[in-house]
Amino acid sequence: MTVMPGISRSVLSRSLLLALLVLGATACRGTIDRRVSPDEPDPVGGANLRSQDIRTMADKAVREIKASGVLLRVPEGQTISIFTQGLTNESSDPINSRMITEKIETELLRAFGGDLIVLDRSPEALEAVRKERAAKRSGAVANTSGRTSPVLGADFLLKGKIQDRVLQARDRKSAYYLVTFELTDLESSRKYWKGDYEAKFDSEKSVIAR
Repeated sequence: MTVMPGISRSVLSRSLLLALLVLGATACRGTIDRRVSPDEPDPVGGANLRSQDIRTMADKAVREIKASGVLLRVPEGQTISIFTQGLTNESSDPINSRMITEKIETELLRAFGGDLIVLDRSPEALEAVRKERAAKRSGAVANTSGRTSPVLGADFLLKGKIQDRVLQARDRKSAYYLVTFELTDLESSRKYWKGDYEAKFDSEKSVIAR
């Protein structure tokens, strides 16, 4: 190693060692992950719907539906059936709207228990039912219950829509979200219940982000 005039080998060695230590500490820092509650405010930010919004709107919708009493107005010995339809997303947020309806289905079953039948009308489920019924009828698999029945019809449909209103000026952005739900009688087409969830976000780019 060539030593520049006026600089001793010991000084260069210490400087090199310090540089290696700094480089090693930086490399070992890595990514820090921690588990947080889904209801905790999202530190990432952004003017988008977040986990606490999904949980809150599902809880609010089910509470209101149960309070309305619509799904409990049936003759003794009968049970109402319902299926949910994925929300139509008309907003600029690329959220997977099926997450919301899945959460609502979970909360409906928790709230009503055996007093409500939640049907799976997804294409995958209907195809699975068709194949299994065909296999049982042909004798390819055993019909363990010994019963045959038509696919259950639904009494109500729960559907909804996600809309937003976004305003932006230079480094400032405002986003208002309106998520609406409606419960429709599939015999009469009457809307027995309608609810909504609102959220508004205001964000500003930091000096560093600019």
